[in-house]
Amino acid sequence: MSIKWRLTGLFIVMTGLSLLLFWVGESVRIAANTHRIDFGVIVFAVCLPAGVVYLYTRQLSRRMEKLYFATQRIARGDFEHIHLSDSTDELGQFTTELNSLSRHVEMMVQNGTQEAHKMETILAGMQEGVVAVDQVGRVVLVNSAAERIFERQGTNRELKYLLELTYDSELEHLIRKVLSGQQLTATRETHIAQRTVQSQINPILSGQGQVRGAVIVIHDVTELRRLEQMRTEFVANVSHELRTPLTSIKGFVETLLDGAAEDPSLRERFLKIIQAETLRLQRLIEDLLTLAHFEGRDNRQGQSSGKVSYVQKAYETIKPVILSFAQAKGIRVEVDLPKTIPPLLIGENLLSQLLLNLLENAVKYTSEGRVWLHAHIGQEFIHLEFGDTGCGIPEEMLPRIFERFYRVDKARSREQGGTGLGLSIVKHMLEGIGGKISVTSQIGVGTIFTCDLPRA
Repeated sequence: MSIKWRLTGLFIVMTGLSLLLFWVGESVRIAANTHRIDFGVIVFAVCLPAGVVYLYTRQLSRRMEKLYFATQRIARGDFEHIHLSDSTDELGQFTTELNSLSRHVEMMVQNGTQEAHKMETILAGMQEGVVAVDQVGRVVLVNSAAERIFERQGTNRELKYLLELTYDSELEHLIRKVLSGQQLTATRETHIAQRTVQSQINPILSGQGQVRGAVIVIHDVTELRRLEQMRTEFVANVSHELRTPLTSIKGFVETLLDGAAEDPSLRERFLKIIQAETLRLQRLIEDLLTLAHFEGRDNRQGQSSGKVSYVQKAYETIKPVILSFAQAKGIRVEVDLPKTIPPLLIGENLLSQLLLNLLENAVKYTSEGRVWLHAHIGQEFIHLEFGDTGCGIPEEMLPRIFERFYRVDKARSREQGGTGLGLSIVKHMLEGIGGKISVTSQIGVGTIFTCDLPRA
């Protein structure tokens, strides 16, 4: 039964009861033939209906208070089921609907929380920085990658505007254009400390197509730009290295065609120069192919795939070449390779090439004195020391000597027939098998290269 009919019925019953009690009191007074008014009957006739109505309304009030506190609990996120004794009137129906609404809101909150956690996890795992702003440009979201890129990690101060994060007024201007609808998207590349970052700005649109904010995706392209620069320098260096001997060959061939071939002495001299330049081109191309082979990921993984070799055997392979080269310059070669050296985790051909490159360099840049190769046995690595008493390398140039085509003395290197790729090949070779190479040098004293090769 509805509350209005209950209250109406209660009013009619209590009014009737009051009238009945009043009529009974009056009948008794008339029968007793007294003119005194019985106030007790009047009070009873008024208080009894009032008390009944008060008890009923008090019960109704308590039920409404329960509903009031239940709605407050739902607003705070407490979705506990609401229990009321009477569920047939409007308050009971309202309680049922409120319980249904509570369950629905609870499911929505749980789904929203799960989606929020999922989004936070995705944003936290992204390498790209993500910053979201509202329609007036206030920052509403910044992921950890963006804080790392803009070096704001550990800062507790909350961001209000993007300019406080990037300190880039041009980027702020582009965002304003996107928010105002003047541009659909925008891209900006900036330099932050030692980093180069690229920012892609896209609007956040509502269902009606209105701009509600913008999201900025920030890519750290420092390594990409460095690789592009290296590629440009590499192409330029290769072009220069190829052009020099080709120009020389072209010039001497044209001289021979112009009549110098008739002179036997000139013809022989020019042909020897052409032969030397051709051999230089051949060595350069072979070194480039070798370097490309070592830099390939699949090849790197395959360099140490079960192949083993011995230092003594690899040295015996290249010994005639090194000794003949050293004897021609009057340089003493000292080799100390203990017979107890265990096998190394590298192919024999690669190890021979490594020894040849480093020993040949040592002899090449030593005018007098000695060159040595010593081996020391470690627990995990074999340490090979290649030393010479040559001219030495300036300290400021040591970090760059493993770069491709980098030469300490360009003119002398070309005279010696070097391609500028030997040390780079050695470094990539060692990195491919899990080894490493280091160098120490002193001007006028000599240079020492130390290679750590993993034991088999």
